[in-house]
Amino acid sequence: MTTTVSSTIQEGIRQRIHSGEWKDRIPSEPDLARLFRASRETVRKALAVLEAEGLIYRMHGQGTFVESSPSFNPLSGALSVTEELARSHVSVSNKVLAQGWISPEALPSPFLHGFFKAERQVFLVRRLRLVKDKTLAVEESYFLERAVPGVEGSDFTGSLHSLMHNSYGLSPDRVQNRFLALDFRRKPDREIALLLGTRQTLRVERVLFRKRSAYYAVGFTLRTDIYPLEFIQLPGRSGGGVL
Repeated sequence: MTTTVSSTIQEGIRQRIHSGEWKDRIPSEPDLARLFRASRETVRKALAVLEAEGLIYRMHGQGTFVESSPSFNPLSGALSVTEELARSHVSVSNKVLAQGWISPEALPSPFLHGFFKAERQVFLVRRLRLVKDKTLAVEESYFLERAVPGVEGSDFTGSLHSLMHNSYGLSPDRVQNRFLALDFRRKPDREIALLLGTRQTLRVERVLFRKRSAYYAVGFTLRTDIYPLEFIQLPGRSGGGVL
């Protein structure tokens, strides 16, 4: 098999990135041309291939950078998916699929229903969370009516945690999480898998409390095939605060 100059450059850049030699920014096109003794046109072709692979990204007038691998830790201190993925320099966009008032009996699990069963109604917002036009998660958020009056008129395309903090002064002092596997014998779970494009998923259900009162709940189903879950543990340490 013939090895082209472009493929040699590609492999050289890959090795330097994987070894950690180039962590954030890679050298300029002229510097790469000198390093690999190639023309700038050949270097440019090699970079185009690596960018298409998702290994690097280029910003006009600023240079070429190593693409971070998105990961997600639902137990980190960042309760917002947007904030969590920002740690990997990844931006999240949101597509609202449905919104409206529902009865607490319509909540999809006994875990969530248990916190809101005494309420007259809750406000549902169903969204797709997107990263680079790929679906990261299907998310259903449930707002307590008396905690967020007028929420139905809000913009739900941004961070809902920012919405609650900025508009209602609500930040949690306690969070309860539950992890579930999807049951593909159930039609709703099959529909979620269809939206995500995979059955490699994990569902997280979360309830937020302020002064021992639940005011917001969310259930999100994450795809784990291209956006792996990562957990960091510190054995021997006991901690407080919010999980």
